[in-house]
Amino acid sequence: MTEHDAPSTEDLDRLLTLQGIDDEIRRLEHQLDGLVEQQQLDELVGQDTLLAQGDTELDEQLERVKRDQRQVEGEIDALGQRLEEERTRLYEGSLSSAREIQAAEAEIASTSRRRSEHEDQLLEIMERAEEAEGRLDDLRGVRASLAERIAEATQARDAAAQELLVRITEVKVRRDPVAAAFPAELLARYEQAAERGGGTGVGVLRHNACTACRITFPMNEINGYLMGPPLTTCSQCRRLLIVPA
Repeated sequence: MTEHDAPSTEDLDRLLTLQGIDDEIRRLEHQLDGLVEQQQLDELVGQDTLLAQGDTELDEQLERVKRDQRQVEGEIDALGQRLEEERTRLYEGSLSSAREIQAAEAEIASTSRRRSEHEDQLLEIMERAEEAEGRLDDLRGVRASLAERIAEATQARDAAAQELLVRITEVKVRRDPVAAAFPAELLARYEQAAERGGGTGVGVLRHNACTACRITFPMNEINGYLMGPPLTTCSQCRRLLIVPA
């Protein structure tokens, strides 16, 4: 069949039926691509992504605080051992001169002061660690609750998507026998026009315009269509154009 061959009335009706089916498939696929449930899920996942960054930052902050805590605790232990050693030297009677005794006492006083300062520092660090742990626990509680909402949203998205996929499959099943009834060349012309035209492969000359591109023709062109074959090509959008008798 060439462009100038006259298809049967049934073929023209089937073209419009096929276009209607393809339009329905596109509408359903558009719904699938723009699921509200998917948008809601994306929003929740986006929230969790931000919270996960905060989780990581807090965890790293807590690790730094604990590292500082371990360091200060080690320094306190070392000062405690130093203090014990000096006290032992002072009180076991091994120091004989007044200068040695004064030096030991001065070392004990200095070490005691330094250990006291470190203990105050340790208390501050422990408070920071407790605060960071509390914030991290709260954040992880929020994320746990959010994870439940994400799981529910995922189920809702999957259910909505599955419903649309079933409907798309059902429509495609309806399409197969309609497409199979066409002469191969006519079906190829329709599908090529649909590919060029974003899914719309055929229009009808109605009210002096092509229903596919909605462009109104001048009267001389309309007269040419009316005098020509019942199926031609729109001069504007290059889709197939049905010219009613």
